[in-house]
Amino acid sequence: MAEPPARIKEIEHTADLGCEITAVDLPALFAASGDALFALIADRQKVEMHNEVVVSAAGNGPEELLHAWLCELLAQFNINGFVAKSCAVDRLAADRVDGRIRGEKLDLARHAFHTEIKGVTYHDFKVWEEDGLWHARIIFDV
Repeated sequence: MAEPPARIKEIEHTADLGCEITAVDLPALFAASGDALFALIADRQKVEMHNEVVVSAAGNGPEELLHAWLCELLAQFNINGFVAKSCAVDRLAADRVDGRIRGEKLDLARHAFHTEIKGVTYHDFKVWEEDGLWHARIIFDV
């Protein structure tokens, strides 16, 4: 039986952008969090999966690890202009996450740019498990 897709909900925040994500497990939560990050940056409908980038991050526990993962994904955009159409987690341990993002370099002639994200904040950042589902609250500095 197929797992239900992760749920992403944008939340109100005074000067920044926030979202809450719900998924069936931690790997799905990390992948959906990456999807949310790139969806805030640009419209991904016309992004094609020409390139694949391997991304790894280290941290202690789910919150620190998710924060580090999102910072690594954001670095791919800030340094290389890379916009992911899909994010996948291949391996998730207590102190490390390894995954892949597929997409291409942002092309303003084809991709609608939404906003620049300066960073992933620690403000109100939270990862928790409740009723058999994993949740994250993330605020992005814009």
